Amino acid sequence: MTRRQLALALAAPLCWGATFTLAKPAVEHFPPLLMMLFAYSFAAIATSLTVREPVRTPAWQCTVIAAFGVTIQGALLFSAMRHVDATIANLVLQTQVPSAVFLGWLVLREPLTAHKLIGTAIALAGIVIIIGLPTTRPPMLPVAMIIASGAVWAMGQVLIRKWSVDAGPLVLKANALYGVPQLALATLLIETGQWQAITSAGWLQWSNLAFVCIIGFYVAYILWFTLLKQVPVDEAVPFILLMIPVGIVVAVLFLGETMTAGQIVGAIILLAGLAVVNGVGFRRTLNA
Repeated sequence: MTRRQLALALAAPLCWGATFTLAKPAVEHFPPLLMMLFAYSFAAIATSLTVREPVRTPAWQCTVIAAFGVTIQGALLFSAMRHVDATIANLVLQTQVPSAVFLGWLVLREPLTAHKLIGTAIALAGIVIIIGLPTTRPPMLPVAMIIASGAVWAMGQVLIRKWSVDAGPLVLKANALYGVPQLALATLLIETGQWQAITSAGWLQWSNLAFVCIIGFYVAYILWFTLLKQVPVDEAVPFILLMIPVGIVVAVLFLGETMTAGQIVGAIILLAGLAVVNGVGFRRTLNA
């Protein structure tokens, strides 16, 4: 990676780490798909005003990418977050890293090396410890939904790399324009209480929602999609592990959450596995 690419790789997960944690109080008030609809509607309006170039990726491919990277992923993740602490959700979601590495190999034929396989095994062991060791175990169905959401999101990123002929803000524009109709239909068919959530929201709920929309779904994804068109998926995705320390710090400071000894042990093993996936300890070169 060049230094500019490294900066992009660091900035996006820092935004996501804070946003992911602050999304929990927002999603506890707003139905999950409605919250996603607000976020991507903002992104659609902002990118339409600032990015005048038309989306060049074929419509059917944009529809499939948005289904994986926006609608299905968001429905699974934010529905599950209502039932687990943000720290647990943040840790379990990092299974998206080995998922993306595996899918990058399966779909894009990116090399699947020994250290990626070893790192994935270590990371999965960390997830098992996080789920199994706490005195009060997190409910398994939401945990399974978070793992599934990570795999679905990873598939969306791989398809962007494979199909999209756009880059940076144009990828976000395409995801927003094609994701908004999907989200609108999904929230109408699946969810209830949308109007009550809107009319009863106070300044705190609207502030959390605004942070999620602007930082988590606009700024972060512009940075991320710019990076994703420049480097292989398996090089970009492991940087998402930075979400873990950022998200935990934000959860402890702003949501009053704590971590058990078992969760800390599992988190250390998970981070070690993700570091191995990313090639820590192996020779890597940073270009000027």
